[in-house]
Amino acid sequence: MASRKLQELVFKHLIEVTDSQCVFCSTLEKSTGRTKLFLVFQNEPKIYRHNGLQHTWNTLDEEDTACVRRQFDCVLKESSVPCYTTLKFENPRLPMF
Repeated sequence: MASRKLQELVFKHLIEVTDSQCVFCSTLEKSTGRTKLFLVFQNEPKIYRHNGLQHTWNTLDEEDTACVRRQFDCVLKESSVPCYTTLKFENPRLPMF
């Protein structure tokens, strides 16, 4: 079962990093109010979470990956958060994945 905190994420911003085919996601944990950062890659099933104390990016386990991916896909479908891209002069709504 996915961690309870990951089930209570609120996506705040998405940034498409076009050269890397990934999306940088800024989220907020409802229960703690802490910011969590994720990298979601287009051609890779893994999702990475930033560990600020160790300055590393760690892969999520399968259950947490599935949980975050479901929420990410829902946010994309609903276009419910601000979306940006690293390309200049592009439409701010992402045509992701």
